[in-house]
Amino acid sequence: MRLMGMMAGGPPPEDGEEENVFSRARGPSPAEMRNRKLVLVGLGLLLLGAVCLYLLGGENRALKALSPAQRASLFQETRESFRELCTGDAGTTRFPKRCARMADFLTRFTECDEPCQQEIAPALQPSVR
Repeated sequence: MRLMGMMAGGPPPEDGEEENVFSRARGPSPAEMRNRKLVLVGLGLLLLGAVCLYLLGGENRALKALSPAQRASLFQETRESFRELCTGDAGTTRFPKRCARMADFLTRFTECDEPCQQEIAPALQPSVR
């Protein structure tokens, strides 16, 4: 037996120890593997959520990056477009989704004061269909 241990490349067994040529170091248990997978999935979901939040805030970051003159001009143009397209008789019934998006965009401006909020309120209300 001593000769087999030496031929296998390992140290000779001590007296009283049995040598097992077929034993190997065991890998992680199934519970450890499951925990590793859960941690990786959790980290992946966390990263995905962070990317989504970053992308959703992109519009606000772009508005804040505008100069005051550009911001005022964009607000004025958007508000005029909203008035032409979404107010009056046809109002929000012809283009409800577009009017809702424009109204939501207008709420992101600090320039949208109380009269502005009242003007866009009908477009912000969810349609009943």
